[in-house]
Amino acid sequence: MSEIETLYRSYAPAVLRFAWGLCGDRARAEDLVSETFVRLLTRAPRIETRTALAYLLAIARNAFLDEVRSGRREVPLPGDLRAPERSPYERIDDAGQLRAVMERLRSLPEGERAALLLRVDHELSYDEIAGVLGISIAAAKVRVHRARTRLAAAREEGGKGR
Repeated sequence: MSEIETLYRSYAPAVLRFAWGLCGDRARAEDLVSETFVRLLTRAPRIETRTALAYLLAIARNAFLDEVRSGRREVPLPGDLRAPERSPYERIDDAGQLRAVMERLRSLPEGERAALLLRVDHELSYDEIAGVLGISIAAAKVRVHRARTRLAAAREEGGKGR
């Protein structure tokens, strides 16, 4: 098995979760995972295994930001187009709650959203988050804190309307 194949098998699910959290769309997230590994294969020098996840997440974030900057045009598909099978994500018992959480997450500024996902979902240290995002450790801590505070406030506001 090649080194890139080993990295893909080990880290693709984590990169997918991160990308999905950034963009909020499963199909776009899968495209970002593909783009991440293409960029790794075509541009990257050898990387150390202990830093592979942080390095891959940084590539995924850069691919996401490149996509946002390019102003990618999207056209909504008609609502009657359905896949024959439902994905595992659609079968979650409380799909409404998942949608609400994803909506709140997408409402965060990108830098805060990325920092929170890196900390909570990928359990990176603040030092690693700072490296991935290209910011100071203090700024990484601030972004995670702000994201948590905004999500808590959004949850409180959402709970009052019920």
